[in-house]
Amino acid sequence: MKNKEKHLLYRDVQDALELIGGRWRGAIMASLCNDPKRFTELKKDLEPITSRTLTKELRYLEQNRLIIAVRGSQAKNAVCYSHSEHGSSFAPLILQLREWAIKHRTIMLEVLKFDQ
Repeated sequence: MKNKEKHLLYRDVQDALELIGGRWRGAIMASLCNDPKRFTELKKDLEPITSRTLTKELRYLEQNRLIIAVRGSQAKNAVCYSHSEHGSSFAPLILQLREWAIKHRTIMLEVLKFDQ
């Protein structure tokens, strides 16, 4: 692989990880894989995330077009979050990442001291 190709590879991977990196973004995207969810459902799924952090991360993901917020007509605050078309294309990667994590859970627990 030529140096320019390597640089592009590194940049592309870095850009993708920037979008879903951090403690909560990937978890939010994973939580939305099966179906759309309201804020309170996401907060429950992602416990112990704070409301402030969840709001910040949802805004980030929405600004980057990975999720959409659909405002319902029932109540002023009835907002349902789901993957955008762009974000839906990420779902297979989430499932592959989960498979990898399951396969390597023992090493992750030993080396990184993750909670089960």
